[in-house]
Amino acid sequence: MKHFLTVLTSILMVFPLFNFQLKPEMTFGDSFNGASIENSEFTSISFSRKEEEEILINGGVPKYSDISNRPNPCANVAGAIILGYYDKKYDELIENFTSARIIRDKVFYATQTNAVEEVMARLYTTMKTNITEGGTTVANFKSGLQAYVKDKGRNISYANVISSQNLLENNYKAAIRNEQPVVLFVSKYTLISPLSLDAESGAEEFYKQHYIGNHTVVGYGIRIIRYYDDSDNLICQMDLLAVSTGYEHSPTGYILIDDYGTLVDGYAINIY
Repeated sequence: MKHFLTVLTSILMVFPLFNFQLKPEMTFGDSFNGASIENSEFTSISFSRKEEEEILINGGVPKYSDISNRPNPCANVAGAIILGYYDKKYDELIENFTSARIIRDKVFYATQTNAVEEVMARLYTTMKTNITEGGTTVANFKSGLQAYVKDKGRNISYANVISSQNLLENNYKAAIRNEQPVVLFVSKYTLISPLSLDAESGAEEFYKQHYIGNHTVVGYGIRIIRYYDDSDNLICQMDLLAVSTGYEHSPTGYILIDDYGTLVDGYAINIY
C-alpha cells in the first residue's frame, strides 16, 4: 500500500490535477441573438457558364426570431422553428397557433405570435440556456427539445449530418429529400443573401457577410453552383446551405461551406 501511494504521488506531481479537468462543452448563442457581423466582403466571380444543383424542403421552414431580448436565445429560436415546421402536421406542438396553411401543395407559414414566443421561453428553460455559460450546449438543445416534444405526446429522433466538422453531404441531402429540417451548430460563418447569385454569365457579384461567435440555425436546403470559363474548365464551386437564421433583419440566407467558419455539429430532426 505504501508503495502504491508513493507511485500515485509521483504521477500527480508530473500531471497536476487540473490537467484532468474536462474542457467545458461549447455553447451556442455567443452575444445577443447568436453572433454579430465582423465584416462584409465584396466578391466577384467571372465565368462563362454555370451549373446548379438545388434541393429544398417544400415551402422551407418558418422565419421566427427572438424579440424578447433574452440573452443568447438562438438555440431556443431554432427549436421553435423546428416545432413550427412540424406543427403544420401535428397542431398540438404549438398551442393556440396554426403554423401554416397548405394550398395546392404550397406552404404558407403564419407570422409568429405570442404563442411562438411562449414556446421560445419554455425552451429557454428546458434547454438550460445560460445555466453554465452564455448560450446552449448541443446536448441541452437535444434533451430540451425532446422533453418539450415528449410532453406534447410526440416522439423525436436525431440523425447526424456532420462528422469531424465536415458536412455529410449525402446524409444532409437525404434529410432534405425526406422533408426533415436540419439544426446546424456553427462557429463563425459566412452568410450570403438569398437574393444574390442570379447572374447567368459574365460576373457573379455578391457580398459575403462574415459573422463571429457561435450560432444555431435551421437548414432546409442545399444549393451547389459550379462556374466554368470559356474553355469549360471548372474555376469555382460554391456549396451553400439554405437556412433560417433566426434573425429578424435577414431571416433566411445561404451559409457558404468551407469559407470562413466551422460546422461544429448538426442533426436532421424528425418529429412523429
